[in-house]
Amino acid sequence: MIERGTVEPDDREDGQAEVHLSKTEKRRSQIMRILMESGSAQIKELAENLQVSLMTIHRDLNDLQDQGLVRRIRGSVSAEKSMLFESSYLYRAHQHVDEKRRLARAAVRHIEPGNAIVWDDSSTTFHVCDFIEQVAPVTVITNALPVMDRLRDVQEIELIGLGGKFHRGYNGFFGLACENTIRTFHVDVALLSTTTIQGLSLFTQDEQVVRAKQAMLSIARKKILLVDESKFHYSALNYVAELSVFDVVLVSQSVPQDAVARMRQHGIKLELV
Repeated sequence: MIERGTVEPDDREDGQAEVHLSKTEKRRSQIMRILMESGSAQIKELAENLQVSLMTIHRDLNDLQDQGLVRRIRGSVSAEKSMLFESSYLYRAHQHVDEKRRLARAAVRHIEPGNAIVWDDSSTTFHVCDFIEQVAPVTVITNALPVMDRLRDVQEIELIGLGGKFHRGYNGFFGLACENTIRTFHVDVALLSTTTIQGLSLFTQDEQVVRAKQAMLSIARKKILLVDESKFHYSALNYVAELSVFDVVLVSQSVPQDAVARMRQHGIKLELV
């Protein structure tokens, strides 16, 4: 049986892998995609298109509305077009998968057997799960539930899950307990991504995500950032860090050339992947 957030072992080549979600999560992700493409939809039509009952659709929409992702008005539903939607793990997991896998493969080349790695909740760093066994044994410390699910049965991975308050939208653990636990460790490598890059700085929309990422950066000897082209299309409120704090910034080939040139001009240590 395929676990949530895993990749089938025989489907590992670039462009062939897919993040596997539970049936409910996959359906909710389909709802979100439909709404992003069309703007709005009739609830009854959603049920018919997805071949489920109205009760099931209402239950899905209740959950998505609780996460701040959709808005219902008189029998119809629309997407909340905000950075909160873009931050939803269900949405992010299906975006730019090929790019993310190439970045993940490149990231593993910067990890050595025996390393301790702290690993954020991003859907980009999740794909490192597919390649991390190449450098095992390693210790992985993470607040990301999909990473925990994916690596929990891998014998040569010592897995340490960070506690805290579970955030359903981000599919990870955050808050004071998480941040305090992070700071009890000292690790060889931090693997991070970000919501957006503005100029030469990282930004994200949620303060608790900012604090978790900053805590991870503070305990790592080597810092690696994974960046696909989508990171240059949005804005976000909260500052995380400068690109210059990273030992290497792995950048997709599809990132705009002017952004790559700006990073090179300012001495950012980047690798095009």
